[in-house]
Amino acid sequence: MYYVGFSFHDAMNLPVWQRIWFIERTVEEFKKSNGEQSKAAHANTPEARALMGKSRAQVPANLRRFT
Repeated sequence: MYYVGFSFHDAMNLPVWQRIWFIERTVEEFKKSNGEQSKAAHANTPEARALMGKSRAQVPANLRRFT
């Protein structure tokens, strides 16, 4: 199984200090990614879009009514 280009054997052949650094760096990237996703999710509310002067061009498909 590969993860970020490392197989299990490749990872085990790394020196311990490099394994520790890689794990810490990966955790840091996950935390940063989760923070950005939560900010993006908060910025996509109708109130936030109105404050930014952005609005949807058309109503989403699941909310359209065909009469």
